[in-house]
Order: sequence, then structure tokens, then C-alpha cells
Amino acid sequence: MAEIYGRCSMPAYDYVCNDCHKTFERVLTLHEHDSQQMRCPHCGGRNLEQKAAAFYAVTSRKSA
Repeated sequence: MAEIYGRCSMPAYDYVCNDCHKTFERVLTLHEHDSQQMRCPHCGGRNLEQKAAAFYAVTSRKSA
């Protein structure tokens, strides 16, 4: 689920660590997602894989 800061929604990214096999979630801007070198909060490893996640869009208009 995304967190909302002001009027902007920030996406949540799900990761799995291939070293300790634990999963975790991070809320990041697109710039942070593209530039950060993530570490597992459980073991500190960098052997991470981003999991496919469902998403939803919130709009101000009703769809027809």
C-alpha cells in the first residue's frame, strides 16, 4: 500500500532477500527506488529481488 505525503502518493516496494529468504517493504520515491542500493533489514545482505506487487490508482473521476 502507498503512503500519502501531502498531495503525492509514494509507492511501496516489496523485496525478498535471496540470502536469508525474508521479505520486507519499503516506501520510496521513484528517484530513491532507481538510485538506492538496498540492504536487507534482517541480515544486511544486498542479494535482493523485487517482488511483483499489485497496485491501484486513485483518480478523481468515475470511470464510465
